[in-house]
Amino acid sequence: MNILAVKLSWNGGSRFTGMNAGGIETAIDADKQSGASPAELLLEALGACASADVVSILEKMRTPAAKFEVALEADRHRTEPRYLTSARMLFDVWGDGITSDKLVRAINLSISKYCSVYHSLRDDLKLRPQFRIHATGAEASGDYQVVEMAPPTTELDLSEVRRVAPAKSVVFSPSL
Repeated sequence: MNILAVKLSWNGGSRFTGMNAGGIETAIDADKQSGASPAELLLEALGACASADVVSILEKMRTPAAKFEVALEADRHRTEPRYLTSARMLFDVWGDGITSDKLVRAINLSISKYCSVYHSLRDDLKLRPQFRIHATGAEASGDYQVVEMAPPTTELDLSEVRRVAPAKSVVFSPSL
């Protein structure tokens, strides 16, 4: 079993300091005054997990990113518990040789197979990844393309997944 360990210390009010096993601290504040809220940290964790995978997969495809950014926006359930109901991931990737097919494959592999944070969330979370590819050194611009997701699996076969869908298409929503 692979065990993760963190410790949280209360600093008064809604403020906490999180510390991982390596001693790295994170400021947490449910009121968003002196640190990220727990829900914001969850979005950051989802973005970081998927992004680390995508960057690594692109490197293995011999098309490394020169620059990489991801922004996440989420909707929450209106009543308690206020869990995430949907999340949009907006990937901006700069680099030479990065094609839509390669980036879509990397995003699909990350989210459908590797991202442990995504696989730790509720099964009914509607995840909507989108991307833009930019030339190295260029400003981020243009419309985002929707990534049509394959269902989560341990053995992903993308041969039957349409690589790029128009921005208004329906995206993957796991069912129970």
